[in-house]
Amino acid sequence: MSTALVILNYNDAERTISLAEAAYSYACLDRIVLVDNHSTDGSAGLLEDFAASRSDKACLLALSKNGGYAKGNNRGIRYAIRQYGADHIFLANPDVFFEEETAAGMLQAMEDNPSYGVLAPLVNKGRNIWDLPGFAGILEELFLISFNLHKKIIRERLLRSRNLIETVGVAEGSFFLISREAYESAGGLDERTFLYGEEIILARRLRDKGYLIGVLPSKRYDHLHSASIKKQYQSSKARAFHHIRSSFRIYNRHYLGTSPLEDLVFEAACFLAWLERAAYDFIMNSRPK
Repeated sequence: MSTALVILNYNDAERTISLAEAAYSYACLDRIVLVDNHSTDGSAGLLEDFAASRSDKACLLALSKNGGYAKGNNRGIRYAIRQYGADHIFLANPDVFFEEETAAGMLQAMEDNPSYGVLAPLVNKGRNIWDLPGFAGILEELFLISFNLHKKIIRERLLRSRNLIETVGVAEGSFFLISREAYESAGGLDERTFLYGEEIILARRLRDKGYLIGVLPSKRYDHLHSASIKKQYQSSKARAFHHIRSSFRIYNRHYLGTSPLEDLVFEAACFLAWLERAAYDFIMNSRPK
């Protein structure tokens, strides 16, 4: 069994190198593929230096254009499969940390349960698991309050579980394990998206191919909650909302086959959801520093 870790970087070399440095010592990881998504802050040079110093295990793919999360990760995964014959691939954002015991447990669970195309641990702080949405679920996901309540209920149930694996709808894209077989069967991540919603579409594609999404309730990882994205959009939820709307439009049109009336309802909901985010940004920015 050959394994690889793919870390997609955009203007966040310090965190990317910190994660890669920790993962370098993990015996359960054979290769580390660093993908620089056409950073504008000199990240590629720093990552190149790191990869050269760890060339027995790490390499760098420096992309000439930022095509988004899906395209960047697809490049990294396909490189890991083509060059190193990776059978199992971890996808990780730069702003996460996981211990070797967690990664090894995920690999063993997937090897023992090949019906699962994706496995993820529970995040220590926050909520990284939710149901695969239909149209009503997409409307719910637009709104911060309703979506976080939805994820909170699921997390509380998972925390009570004594099972090794719980079948779930969607695992957040910040950190998960996918098998080569499942990835190739599903056709990878949908490159029509740029940011947000990729894990929903991947879960839908995997389900349609007969694969399950699972979470290991006893395993954990840390996530700094989109630190790279917050830096890019100055911690504004409203500024980044256009990516959510665009990705959800793709999901509605190509995976749910929504009607013209549903599309109108969706657009109206998007306006209200943007207002919610703008209000959230105002309240957060008004707090005493």
